[in-house]
Amino acid sequence: MGDAAINRTVHFTAGAPATKGTRVPILVTDLDGTLLGGAATDRRRLRDTLNRHPEVVVVFATGRGLPAIREALDDPLVPRPRWIIADVGATVLDGVDHMPLQPLQNELRAGWPGTGRIRAALRGFPALIYQDSVPQEGRCSFFLHPGDLTPAITDAVEALGCSWSYSADRYFDVLPRGASKGNALAALARSQGWPTASILVAGDSLNDLSMFRIGAHGVAVGNSEPTLIAALDGQEGVHRPQQPGAAGVLQALLELGWVEAGSGQHSVGSRS
Repeated sequence: MGDAAINRTVHFTAGAPATKGTRVPILVTDLDGTLLGGAATDRRRLRDTLNRHPEVVVVFATGRGLPAIREALDDPLVPRPRWIIADVGATVLDGVDHMPLQPLQNELRAGWPGTGRIRAALRGFPALIYQDSVPQEGRCSFFLHPGDLTPAITDAVEALGCSWSYSADRYFDVLPRGASKGNALAALARSQGWPTASILVAGDSLNDLSMFRIGAHGVAVGNSEPTLIAALDGQEGVHRPQQPGAAGVLQALLELGWVEAGSGQHSVGSRS
């Protein structure tokens, strides 16, 4: 049986749920450009490594909404998450049944004025192009050119009692004031009793920066945005492997000693 047939049938299963408060390794990873980034062979190596180490709890932390996450899960190279942080931190879901974690999610969305009010308030900024094709929960997402990101726009967002996130020189997200990937992860970690020393966060763009600020281990994969790398300058505990995407994530797991290399894997990354 060739790889194509194997990939249609083999999936990572998260094993038994981690006991609350138990110190187990937690991988919290962005999707686009990170877990989904790099060559298929590297993504397969990461998936196979996680198959061999079901004690590693996988958490997605993504700007995608649930429909787009479900599309990603159709890919047999994508590990199965135990928990999902979606909508740039405005949504927190059980990775098994995709049900919201309440009251945690309500806390993250506190004070949210709603998409209609936000769009009306920002109508005077034609540079903001609403992302009609993106299902959005607890956030309001636009396309915006870097040169058009002005204090007038951010002040208008803050006047609504909201926060904002900008990444990939393109995506402008208006969020509840308390929502971000980092805040959602911190809240999830508290609810599960995870010490930050047991968490590895992985990302490639500025909307991942808040996760790197919670005091956990981090890996900025080799294809990370220069703005993220600049923002992380001098921060201890952040792996900066040369490898992009999934290969960079695997490299950090190997350097931490949380997983063992399989056949054909070796450690060549760097850390600062």
